[in-house]
Amino acid sequence: MLRFIRLILPLLLIALPWAVYPLVRQADPVLERLTEGLPLLLAISALLLAIGFKRGRIALASIALGCSSLLLSAASRRGLDYPDAYVLFTATSLLLPLVYAWLLVQRDTSLLNLRGLIKPVALLFSFALLLFAWQYPQQLALGLPRLPTPLLEVIGEHSMLTRGIFWLSLPLLALYLLLTLTRRSVDEVALFGAFLAQLLALHNLQEPKLAALFEASAGLIFITAIVVHIYALAFVDTLTGVPARRALEHHLANLGRHYSIAILDIDHFKRFNDTYGHDVGDQVLRMVASQLSRVSAGGSLFRYGGEEFTIVFKGQREEEVIAALDAMRQRVADYPMKVRAPQRPKDDRRGRKTRSETAPADTEQVKVTISIGAAWRLAEEKPDMVIKRADKALYKAKGAGRNRLMTDIASKPRRQGGTAG
Repeated sequence: MLRFIRLILPLLLIALPWAVYPLVRQADPVLERLTEGLPLLLAISALLLAIGFKRGRIALASIALGCSSLLLSAASRRGLDYPDAYVLFTATSLLLPLVYAWLLVQRDTSLLNLRGLIKPVALLFSFALLLFAWQYPQQLALGLPRLPTPLLEVIGEHSMLTRGIFWLSLPLLALYLLLTLTRRSVDEVALFGAFLAQLLALHNLQEPKLAALFEASAGLIFITAIVVHIYALAFVDTLTGVPARRALEHHLANLGRHYSIAILDIDHFKRFNDTYGHDVGDQVLRMVASQLSRVSAGGSLFRYGGEEFTIVFKGQREEEVIAALDAMRQRVADYPMKVRAPQRPKDDRRGRKTRSETAPADTEQVKVTISIGAAWRLAEEKPDMVIKRADKALYKAKGAGRNRLMTDIASKPRRQGGTAG
């Protein structure tokens, strides 16, 4: 669900203006004023949220959205037939792709320090120059004759200008789309969607209400991105990418009467950390989480804490749950886990040299196994009691030799494999 919101919702928000436009097209003056002010209101809201949650690039993009919406609204009210308004529209149209190209290479750092403040100040200064050019067009007119004739022809024709901006922005849009598909970062998705929405606003500036709606959709995209980020902080484990313990608590509060809970623990996990280091320990956690996320029988995976995971099955029969858990246990045990050998030099340069000279000796294949304890809800039993019984079954599995599944209703393992490597 979170992935859907992160990747699909921005595209739906871009389409929202076309759906809303017929409703506001013939609106009364009050609603018209509200529509015009909506982009700035949403931009300020996104800016405050982004600063509060340290989303530097979204904060800068929100500043750009607020400034550009003010300037474009002023140009639209003045009328693009007037030279000064057209100059303002042209300059803003050319600046926006440059701003988004600049945001592409920025790191997501806080703006609330001396180094961070330089970025919003520089951004505001660039838009202030456009405002100066609008207020003093005679100064700009002195420099226009120095521009190349083909560029003047493009600037002088509205349709040619919008096409030129589109072709100028196309490689940047493609790059943002590539980063969106590869990184799947909420910020890249938001910047891609907002940039596309603002280009559509430029294209429809002769319809001021529609342009304002597109700019408002850009603000909504930024706010959505921040809300998704806040949700991930609270409910998603940052290391493994699976739902965290708080998400488990919410899930347990909404279960029905028939469910089972399994507690899973990585065997000898401390040994991995002590032998190979915490980086390899993190690698093991991510691998195990990746395999566990493929659990069948409708199981929901959560990271319980440390090297422990929890899977909740709702309304499944005992045989189905046991088969799904055992297949998952076997899948983890069969995974060819390769880690850096413990004798590898800690110095990165020496490590690369060792890897290039003796690549096979630089890595070591290890066997990772998990132990599982499972319990089914008894009559009138609360989830925490089921978890306690599953935890007892887990300790039975570890005491019986690890790499096995045990339940709270049997003293012997339901399935077992070899001992952990």
